[in-house]
Amino acid sequence: GGGLRIPAISAFAEVGYFTYKSKLAASNDTGLRYNYGFQIFGGDDRDLGAGMRSNMLAATFSLNQNKITEKNQSFIFNYRYGFVYAGAAFGTTQIAFTENGTDAMDAFGNTMGGNLGAMVPFGRGNLVQTDVLILKPSSVKDSQQRPVSLGLRIESDTTLSFALSRKFIDLVLGFKYIKHSATVGGAGGTETQTIPSAGLRFGANL
Repeated sequence: GGGLRIPAISAFAEVGYFTYKSKLAASNDTGLRYNYGFQIFGGDDRDLGAGMRSNMLAATFSLNQNKITEKNQSFIFNYRYGFVYAGAAFGTTQIAFTENGTDAMDAFGNTMGGNLGAMVPFGRGNLVQTDVLILKPSSVKDSQQRPVSLGLRIESDTTLSFALSRKFIDLVLGFKYIKHSATVGGAGGTETQTIPSAGLRFGANL
């Protein structure tokens, strides 16, 4: 593990408080965002990784009562060399937009991209990690055949993990920044989210 404390399998769940700046909704909002997933490591030095990440949020913009719901799921395969890792990702994305009480967008598509990050241990079993996930949507469609587009999605995440026990139970504190774009009928643009988060990660050796 190169000094890293890496279980063979781990699962995590987090909740974050988002600040959402939306061109699509023409407003800003705050609320809760939920993340969960799992990670498996194999190979002689636990240098081969595979995992899933899923997140969801629902935002109701108080200025105009427009609503956005978003769901993303990614499967990631990476290779770790020392403290650094890189890999490929694919998955799905979905975003729905309600404007003035009317369904204005219900878009979904596939995603492909890459993942890059670093994990550095500190103290006794603690970890600082930075992670970037870049996803390009494809085959984007709207449930009502409206002209929609979803642009490149960038998710950056910096976390501090604190070992709560020797049995791979960690407290995870993080800060996420997400940027992507969404349009319907040519209206919309850049969507950004900043999200401090907290959660737990549970691991085990098989």
